[in-house]
Amino acid sequence: MTDPTDCKICGMLQATAPEDVVCDGPHWAVVAMQDVPGMLMAFARDHDRGPGSLSDAAAAELGPLINRLSASLTATGAFEKTSVIYLGDNALHTHFMLLGREPGDERVFDNAPLLARFAGKDRDRARAIVADLRGAVRGPATRPISA
Repeated sequence: MTDPTDCKICGMLQATAPEDVVCDGPHWAVVAMQDVPGMLMAFARDHDRGPGSLSDAAAAELGPLINRLSASLTATGAFEKTSVIYLGDNALHTHFMLLGREPGDERVFDNAPLLARFAGKDRDRARAIVADLRGAVRGPATRPISA
């Protein structure tokens, strides 16, 4: 970690009231955001270049952390589900928002930017990427995929 005064995310814990800190561990910290009930920000404690560059220890904790936070938010009875929103493209830390969703809440995203990607269809390129990913993610927890 660097000097917190050099990095907005590193300094976030110092600037956050103790009552708003959900957890502060060696790999992840989670804080409540802007007094909005059920809105949390989780961030990797080390500088990185996004989810693909997390330390092995931080990566191992990410799924269980999201699971525990989501389950805990819904267990309060105030939220029926949660949304996870990745926001790490503008900082030196992987960070995301976890948002408790109340019954009847509006959608978090307007899908127009996502749907605009359909204008650039390229089946061959898409399948080549899938083939590369298939090889990269195959492991003991995955089943072989026949082409």
